[in-house]
Amino acid sequence: MRSDNRIVSTANLVVGAATKAAKRDAVLWFAASRFFRRHSFTAAVLAASVGASPLSAQEKSRDLATFFSGHLTATGKFQNHLDGSARGVRVDIRGASEGNAFKLIEDTVYSDGQKQHRVWRFLKVAEGRYIGQRADLIGQATVSAQGNKIDIAYRARVPTKDGATHDLDFKEVFVFMQSGTADYRLSVSLLLIPVGEAHLIVRKQPR
Repeated sequence: MRSDNRIVSTANLVVGAATKAAKRDAVLWFAASRFFRRHSFTAAVLAASVGASPLSAQEKSRDLATFFSGHLTATGKFQNHLDGSARGVRVDIRGASEGNAFKLIEDTVYSDGQKQHRVWRFLKVAEGRYIGQRADLIGQATVSAQGNKIDIAYRARVPTKDGATHDLDFKEVFVFMQSGTADYRLSVSLLLIPVGEAHLIVRKQPR
């Protein structure tokens, strides 16, 4: 009888822990949903959209400047996973070497009229490896450039219209095509919850 009581007690503890975990996950999802329904991604979406030089998909350059030098444009849209809304976006990018760093200036215009201005500085730390710096980042961005692909990952502190801030995680992938364009994908998450994604086409502009 005592053994049976211990089994029942243990089972009750397991069920209670599972219930608490489910409630915690539900609270996180509800909080994220309320935040992104009340506030747009105005200070963060595509803040790191950068362009590409016309490269063959077979070209194996790992020099960031080869990808991003000159004047580039990116056009596409951002999709909000939580409410299904979408915004068009256009980014003008200018990249050039600055001392031992590579500097990118981005000017973004959204379809609702909102504008952004961002400045990146990238430092090479190894072959095909860089760190990225920007005023709103938490820590540094990690950059991997290999073959016709570039991956960028970082966390940014995002202000909202009511004066609060939220830390969002960004992952970006550029895949460069033979036509002189790049396919750009962005994913954004909050507390490990996917909240949005973007798809843009990047084009090199003539000098």
